[in-house]
Amino acid sequence: MDFALLAKLLEPLPPGIGQGAATQAERRARGQVFTPPGLAEAVIRLIAPDLPARPRVLDPACGDGAFLRAARAVVPAAARFGIERDPRVARAARAATPGATVRAGEALLGRARVPKVDAVIGNPPYVRSIRLRASDPALWEALRGRFAATSFGEWDLYGAFLEKSVDWLAGDGRVALIVPSRWLTARWAGPLRAHLAARRAVVAVIELGATQLFANATTYASIAILGGAAQPGARPIYRHGAAGWRRDALDLARLGDAPWIASAPARRARGPASRATLGEVAVIAKGAGTNADPVFVLPAARRDGRWLTCGDVVIEADAARPCLRGRDVGAAPTAWCVLPYADGALVPWAEVQARWPKAAAYLAARRALLEARERGRFVGERFHAFGRPQNLRFHLDPAPKVVIPDVVRTPRAWIDRGGALVLDSAYAVRPRPDAPARWQDVERLHALFASPALAAWLDAASVPLRGGYRRMKTAYLAPMPLP
Repeated sequence: MDFALLAKLLEPLPPGIGQGAATQAERRARGQVFTPPGLAEAVIRLIAPDLPARPRVLDPACGDGAFLRAARAVVPAAARFGIERDPRVARAARAATPGATVRAGEALLGRARVPKVDAVIGNPPYVRSIRLRASDPALWEALRGRFAATSFGEWDLYGAFLEKSVDWLAGDGRVALIVPSRWLTARWAGPLRAHLAARRAVVAVIELGATQLFANATTYASIAILGGAAQPGARPIYRHGAAGWRRDALDLARLGDAPWIASAPARRARGPASRATLGEVAVIAKGAGTNADPVFVLPAARRDGRWLTCGDVVIEADAARPCLRGRDVGAAPTAWCVLPYADGALVPWAEVQARWPKAAAYLAARRALLEARERGRFVGERFHAFGRPQNLRFHLDPAPKVVIPDVVRTPRAWIDRGGALVLDSAYAVRPRPDAPARWQDVERLHALFASPALAAWLDAASVPLRGGYRRMKTAYLAPMPLP
């Protein structure tokens, strides 16, 4: 890989043309963030040496045509094809790309004729399935389960383009797509990773770290380079961080659907000499998400007997629980969270009113706000539900647990011994019952999270965020080899 060319990807670039749907809200719903011309050229130059003299080039979600124009500049003899779902954008792209063939349609569903090509290039739309379901339920329904990338409960539209792009190649062609780096570690993308690993389709992956490619969207990006023929051996992943570029080689056949993280120890039979990973000795659980913290979370609340007071709000203390958010890790909890749940199950509204009348009145006064979440998903008798009531039983268990924030500059941790509710900007960690005796101790886990070993591992395994921050999420933490 030409590191001078990689450096070109990091140069500040002006925004793309920006033609598209009528409003910013529509563009966001469709995932329309157009590519700066210089970036499109740099991406195409990554694969140009592997293309024939007169290649057929496809952008299956061509937007304003930036990649088609760049293809002409980099490979003048290329035959260029573009597919664009939005007819208005397709017309604009057609006018802006003389000599190219641009059709309106959905490439993923075969609604526009897609030729076999030597290269697939582009910046496909990034649209989470929950947003796609709200903005285009017919497309969501048509794609759900159609691909490995859309077989998980939640997914992202760009994953389907990554998977399908290889099928559009003729022979040993090349794919070069700009996509968020989350597909390398996200749980929803596990089936996609397994599919690409089984096909041995990955040529290389370039992670751009904290570099921001687009003027109006915060995205931690990667460039996926795939091939039509099976790629032998370990595959290179180039990562950019504070120390510059680093090249790692990953055995993707071994990793499969697991996060594609460099330096993860090989899977092997457990035994006295095995070096365990953090995920093998501890359960790492993401906090629950209310989707309405300004309503459910009462900051700096005070308990006085059976009552809980926060400013002018007074509710039954039994209707709430002390809670820890990422920002709170490092001190005893002072915030409380209204908790209309019992044993992990939502308490019916009529029962909430009978058991906790003051808490019920507090929630009822904010019912309109709660029902407006996620385009009306909580309208009706479930208006008081959390948006993501995940892992509630785990978090409310009074057994000691280590709580860590999900985003940090310097790793920090707190031992909770009172069953505080962990919210979704934090994670909770407990030893597994079958962990070796030396790892049954939460104090040992707590020391690990404050150790230089963890900081060094995050530097090697995680994507750096802007401002020098790192994510401490399960995908990065579980493969960490223990000291």
